[in-house]
Amino acid sequence: MAGDTSPLDHPVASRAVDLLRAEKTDALAGVTHHAGQALARVPLERLIEVLAFLRDHDELRFDHLSNLTAVHWPKNDKPFEIVYHLYSIPKRHRLTVKTAVAEGEAPPTATGLWPTANWHEREVFDLFGVRFEGHPDMTRILLTDEWVGHPLRKDYPLEGNPGDHVQYREVTTAEHVYNNDKAPLRGFGWRKEVEKTGLGRG
Repeated sequence: MAGDTSPLDHPVASRAVDLLRAEKTDALAGVTHHAGQALARVPLERLIEVLAFLRDHDELRFDHLSNLTAVHWPKNDKPFEIVYHLYSIPKRHRLTVKTAVAEGEAPPTATGLWPTANWHEREVFDLFGVRFEGHPDMTRILLTDEWVGHPLRKDYPLEGNPGDHVQYREVTTAEHVYNNDKAPLRGFGWRKEVEKTGLGRG
């Protein structure tokens, strides 16, 4: 029926959420659920406190930062969401934590809690332009240092900016590519297409 909640958004039991509600009530901005997992929203100023609680609490032990990423919502007052996907190897449970970040605001680094946050945070900086305060090496990790802009922002041009894409060698025919390119395309049906059409990537 119209207005009904999607089955994917039905609440699920979460010991992490229960403990946050009991012990960090004022640091919990909201809880939602999706696809059998809980998501906790946390104010930026309480982020590291909450993440440390989740990692160190004996009943939770979120010892693995599976992923750290971001989402860009240009129309929001705080247009960035920093997303932490946490997993406990000994307890076998998961939790997603989100915090909202304003343009120009620098969330604190999580490298002191999980060393793997180092590269995750560099990727967020590279693709979204969000800097992390206290990060030991806040530099690009995927794009070149001279790249202008951050491609995963929703206001970034779909086809990129002029000069973003540099072609280092001329590629004109499929035969040229097949004879000179050592990429693992060979042996996967690509050669037959080359021989059949004579067309290539150039």
